[in-house]
Amino acid sequence: MSLGRRVRLCLKDLYQQDIVEMIERESRRYELIEIEHPDHPDFRRAYGILSDAFGAQGEMEPEHAIRQFLLDDAYEALPTGTFIRYFLIVAKDRDGNLRGVRDGSVIYNPKWAPDLCTVYLSHIYVLPEARGTVLTYWLRIAPVELAIEYLFQLHKRGLVRLPLPDQPAKYFGVSLNLAAEMEYFSPEDRLSLQRILFYGRGGFDVIDPRHFPYRQPDFRSAERIAATGHRPVPFMLLLRRMGRERQARLPLDEAMVTMRLLYDEFACFCSKSLLQNSLDIVQRRLDERRVRGRTDVALLPLPTGAKNLQRLKKLFRYDIYRRYYDDVPGLDAYMRAIHDRIAANPRWFDEEVAQLAARLEASPHYVYGSRDKRYELETIPALLAEAEEQSR
Repeated sequence: MSLGRRVRLCLKDLYQQDIVEMIERESRRYELIEIEHPDHPDFRRAYGILSDAFGAQGEMEPEHAIRQFLLDDAYEALPTGTFIRYFLIVAKDRDGNLRGVRDGSVIYNPKWAPDLCTVYLSHIYVLPEARGTVLTYWLRIAPVELAIEYLFQLHKRGLVRLPLPDQPAKYFGVSLNLAAEMEYFSPEDRLSLQRILFYGRGGFDVIDPRHFPYRQPDFRSAERIAATGHRPVPFMLLLRRMGRERQARLPLDEAMVTMRLLYDEFACFCSKSLLQNSLDIVQRRLDERRVRGRTDVALLPLPTGAKNLQRLKKLFRYDIYRRYYDDVPGLDAYMRAIHDRIAANPRWFDEEVAQLAARLEASPHYVYGSRDKRYELETIPALLAEAEEQSR
């Protein structure tokens, strides 16, 4: 006989104002500040945090490029017609201590796609003192507010014509996509699972690398690239299509415009000749699919917890590199190491994922989304993207 048990809480039982006040209380300890000029007193510290976290891997733009982004006129289009608004956000606690940094760009080209705006989430770093708090979530969605304001200002200045200029709640009639890059999953890289779960629970999917073998450009200096050769980074491109998170297919035109918008941003500080090859590879894959009569590509759902970790199988870094990135330099050491592990134990991947699932299961959750089991995050039915395509 049990003498007591822990009570579970259903999110649907909360009244809307309850949710607002709960979030308000949790977020009150931090304030988010957008740095608008490189002379801001927090600029050097903010850049240093991102550079320390991402620079060694060649995944961080040089400081002069970030400074120029902040100085550039966001209301002057590139020759391609693309408008770019860079943002650098810092989070501070009540004592003024810097606790997190987020940067990225709002990218919009009304000539290519008047009904599509992409928010490129470049980098995010939360300092140890603020990890495990709501700050991570706020830094993930804060750019949406900046994107809406930017679209409004572009329309107000007569630079673009928004489909629904009087309806900000509907993003002015523009489809808003949040785009992020991340390394593919590998069991020995424990941090990769944390990042994947973070984005999976946030409504992000992966554009199927079979048809969209995305590469992040080599952000290192021209001198280092000349010394070691050009080394783009094989990443999966994640999308959260705001309000369309349950759609399992991405139209080919939207996929291509997304790629072109991101590479327009990269061209502001990277050599166009180095970018073109990666752009052409994706363009060619999408064109091949169009020739075969296809109109879209799959969006592969990320896992959200222990019950759907099998989704990692399609994101296994070793398999993805072998199938879609065999021409990318700098991968040999990783490929040899994983090859040896699999040769020694063919079930290595499955066993590692099972251990990860067991650890996740050991941390039970007492808040759930809905009493209708079909809508619990970890038991959502398989999307169309999870089924094998008939043509395979």
